[in-house]
Amino acid sequence: MQSALKRTSRFSQLFRLRSAKFGVPSTLVETQPPLFQKTSPWWARWAWGLIACDVFLTGSAIELTYKHWSTLVSDLENSAAKLYGEDAPTKPKDYALRPSWQRLGLCAAHLTLGAGVAAALLVTQVRLVRTIAILPPSGNEPRRVFIQCAHNFKKNGIIFPINKCTLKEGRNETEMIFRATGERGHWHIGLEDAIVRGQPASPVKARAAILADWGGKRVGHWTPKVTVDSRWKSGPVRRAER
Repeated sequence: MQSALKRTSRFSQLFRLRSAKFGVPSTLVETQPPLFQKTSPWWARWAWGLIACDVFLTGSAIELTYKHWSTLVSDLENSAAKLYGEDAPTKPKDYALRPSWQRLGLCAAHLTLGAGVAAALLVTQVRLVRTIAILPPSGNEPRRVFIQCAHNFKKNGIIFPINKCTLKEGRNETEMIFRATGERGHWHIGLEDAIVRGQPASPVKARAAILADWGGKRVGHWTPKVTVDSRWKSGPVRRAER
């Protein structure tokens, strides 16, 4: 009995350890421009408006389907035509609601699609990073990283100990992946149209600035700066190199 209790206690401790979260909601107090800033895409800024439209369209589709999805009902015109030929009386076509199981099935499909779209908007919105600031040690606390996502208002965000965080390469040089111990999923850092310490910067410069101040864990090869053919004297390729 005691051994079973010990195992249960160890399991509960392990569960608490694995579910521990290190992120602390906080507000950024700016004494200087943050390390990284980026304007969120329009759909992330207007996510709640898009969700409201999604709810309205989903509700309308469900109502129309359940109340008005009908099928043509035969009114014996074919039988009358066989008996009376061209003199058979004609009647307007009648429609009847489809069986309940068909209407409910399509309503469930509408609801699933609408809920999926709303969930995708919410999940993506809270995982798009638009501000990063590296905070110096404070007392017994180590260096920390402040991140603000598309759903945060004003200067609100979340702070993690930098030794509990990891930066990972994205699909290409225009993005990075941020992970934190104890937190599910990851955060996406888009480097296009970035502002580094208050100044516009190319993706290459933005990534270099973040890595220079990071000092934490990294995962990936961190592809070096792409070399540009010397024959290019100007244009987008040269501007991206700067």
